[in-house]
Amino acid sequence: MTIDELGSLGEFIGSIIVLLSLVYLALEIRSNTETARTSTYQSVVSEFGALNRSMASTPGLSRLFASALEDFDSLDSEEKARISQLFFVCFHNFENMYYQYKKGYLEDEVWTGWKRLMLSYHARPGFQAWWEIRRDVYSASFVKFLSSETLDVQMTSYFEMTGTPAD
Repeated sequence: MTIDELGSLGEFIGSIIVLLSLVYLALEIRSNTETARTSTYQSVVSEFGALNRSMASTPGLSRLFASALEDFDSLDSEEKARISQLFFVCFHNFENMYYQYKKGYLEDEVWTGWKRLMLSYHARPGFQAWWEIRRDVYSASFVKFLSSETLDVQMTSYFEMTGTPAD
């Protein structure tokens, strides 16, 4: 074999190695993306779960939350303060979900359920009263999203779901 033939063989082998390296890199990126999506979803569920656990474990708090969704203005000042914190945390969780979805870390199938829950809360009259005075603490793109989206299914209120009177 001549030097030129060895050089050509070396270039060919080098090209194969580069190609294999690119395939390996693509597989690693795909794996890392899937890991990031899984981690993001787990974080979303954990954060929202913590909020729900806190409401479920505090007597009367989930009923107060549901009442506030219907008529925020009828609450006394202490109730408004408590519910404002819950609405704030709840919708910052939703804002994070929206951000993660826009970045591609939440898949459409997962996002659809969370979006429906978010829009069902957002559509309630009591929440709207609160939102009018607090929406400025959220990102402009999230506020625009909420103002432009509509609920694509009928969602029952807490009181309709449980068959309890709204007071």
